[in-house]
Amino acid sequence: MKHLLITFLIISSFFSSENKIYSQNIDDQTSDLKAWINAQFTEGLDSFNIAGATIILMQGDSILHMNGYGLADIESNTLVNSTSSIFDIGSISKTFVGTAVMKLVEDGELELDRDVNNYLKSFQLTYKFNDSITIRHLLTHTAGFDDCNIGTIAHSEENIIPLAQYLKNQMSPQIRPSGKVISYANKGYALLGLIVEEVSGLPFNEYVRKNILQPLEMNYSGYRRQAKLKKNYVTSYLQKNEQLIPYKPAFHHTYPASSFRSTASDMGHYISMFLNNGEFHGIQILDSSTVAKMHQTGFKNYEKANFGWLLGFQESHWYGKRTVSHSGSIQGFSSQLTLMPEKNLGLFISVNSSNYYQQKSRVFMDKFINDLFARLMPECLVKKEKATVSPKLGAVDEPLEMFTGTYRWCRYAHTTLDKVSVLVGLIPEIEIISKDSTLEIVEWNDKLVPISDLTFQSIYDRYLAFGKNTKGEISYFFTDTYSYQKLKWYEPVKFQRLWIGSIVLFLLIYIITSIVRKLFVRNRNSHLLKKINFSLASLVVLFIAVLTYALFTTGPFEFFYGIPLLIKMALVIPFLIIPLEFFSVYFLIKAIRFKELGTFNLIYQSIIVVAVLFFIPWLMYYNLIGFNY
Repeated sequence: MKHLLITFLIISSFFSSENKIYSQNIDDQTSDLKAWINAQFTEGLDSFNIAGATIILMQGDSILHMNGYGLADIESNTLVNSTSSIFDIGSISKTFVGTAVMKLVEDGELELDRDVNNYLKSFQLTYKFNDSITIRHLLTHTAGFDDCNIGTIAHSEENIIPLAQYLKNQMSPQIRPSGKVISYANKGYALLGLIVEEVSGLPFNEYVRKNILQPLEMNYSGYRRQAKLKKNYVTSYLQKNEQLIPYKPAFHHTYPASSFRSTASDMGHYISMFLNNGEFHGIQILDSSTVAKMHQTGFKNYEKANFGWLLGFQESHWYGKRTVSHSGSIQGFSSQLTLMPEKNLGLFISVNSSNYYQQKSRVFMDKFINDLFARLMPECLVKKEKATVSPKLGAVDEPLEMFTGTYRWCRYAHTTLDKVSVLVGLIPEIEIISKDSTLEIVEWNDKLVPISDLTFQSIYDRYLAFGKNTKGEISYFFTDTYSYQKLKWYEPVKFQRLWIGSIVLFLLIYIITSIVRKLFVRNRNSHLLKKINFSLASLVVLFIAVLTYALFTTGPFEFFYGIPLLIKMALVIPFLIIPLEFFSVYFLIKAIRFKELGTFNLIYQSIIVVAVLFFIPWLMYYNLIGFNY
């Protein structure tokens, strides 16, 4: 018995030592990870000119790392605190819309595949195409809405227009059939917020607070600013050269889609709920089947896509591991929420400094996340290396020539004045050509090998595809994350600039020569056609000059507040140009009929009339006739 007792104590001592060693190893690994993250953020904020950042990394209920870095406000020298510093998280707000909607689905108040007009009380949507729009379409950005953003932001929270009133007057029209193409739509998610209001009987922000935030103990979070937490709201900054210029707070009329504010600590509670099948601290916020449905049911533009929209989230893959995520960018804030269900991991990052054009903050976050996952899951990189194969030539449904042409990113305004963003180069365009049994994307230096159906494989080891419109014509080009639409011959921005540039050049020459003739050729009666054409040419050049000046001296985000006064004044000019052009055409016909001008003058004046005539459809293309915003 004594020997047995000694043996037991020796074995117990051995296992106890093993547990201590194992525990020490875990602690050492966690400590190393925290030190590495701290170093990445300390160096990154300095290298990428970022004022402050916050992060939380979760595994189930456990916090692997949580910290704040840098400054929440430069002027007051306030440090970022991961528990109490409140960041604007931009479009990650849409995940809260999705959560609210799915809670109502779970309660039997909403159905995913039912026409939304069955739930709308304030107004009804009109459908340009035969198919209706459903809750699922709105959640997956496949409703087909135009992307109109002018005047969507107010200068103060008091000036926010109630959702029903705003959407009734400003809802973007449907420009393509529902359920066919992913095209990101803020107003689609704002509409979901309104549906939550009208079905639940509570303002959307109140429904979220009562049914999501309070049970999750997210006390610093919400769609509305809390007066008692005024000092906790983080200031955001525009990165301009090496300067950081503070933004003024923005308040969105479409607030469900983009106006949520939170801390890293609160977002940890939110992440924990999803990683634990809808449960938080013993409270079931969402049923586990609802969480599964949110993260598994979605829409992809094509079967082999690495990316798709889920019900409130987006799906992607990191070296074979599936991620459920959403990004957010708003007024200097840039944020990322990423869940990796297979590894029970969740990550939230937000920074308070960004630049619309350079997107340095997004580069920093993407690199950090990639390096973090590589550190946590190095085995994935090895597996990916072994799995890489060269594309094999196949056959697609159409001749390659049918796929060629210029394609433009789908997410831009088609029906409002916002469309001028195309002209100033804010909307990407690509040219696809056919060469040696493959397609080439000129701008990306990429080659596409035919695989099957409408699917191709890139030399960069990814699948891409094309889509057809309702007429059966090749009309769309899809990458993993973006949709592009094929343009007509006159639509590419290069041609558009040549079009307007030629018109302005002709008219400027005419104005200058007319002034010179007026100065040096005296006592000569001028034909009325010449006077009208001089007025027309002057108005067209004035309009283009004012529009160009206003566009290049106004930051892109300023248009979210509304149209600058200078552009509003310029929009009056087309109302003078169009009737004058009719008079010009009339007097040109009269001059030809009665031979009132010599041959040279007649040709010269005809060129001006035609130039202005071609200017009018250009105005129409960019929605510059009338006050379309």
